Amino acid sequence: MKKVDFTVEELKSRVSNKYAAAIVIANRAKAIRENPADVDEQYRKQKPTVTALKEFINDKVKYPEFNLDRINIGD
Repeated sequence: MKKVDFTVEELKSRVSNKYAAAIVIANRAKAIRENPADVDEQYRKQKPTVTALKEFINDKVKYPEFNLDRINIGD
């Protein structure tokens, strides 16, 4: 199994708050678990959380439906 290499700074470069990134990744993992057909063929054998994290790092996850201003309180 391959390790996913990332840093908190990489997450914060895409979203201003690491907690917001965690919420976005968790919601994507839930969507993958509920509908595995949405995932690229190369990621199907990986766990949904790993797949969601890789998609987030590669800018494949879109998150306009999340109210990030509400999440960004107190960071």
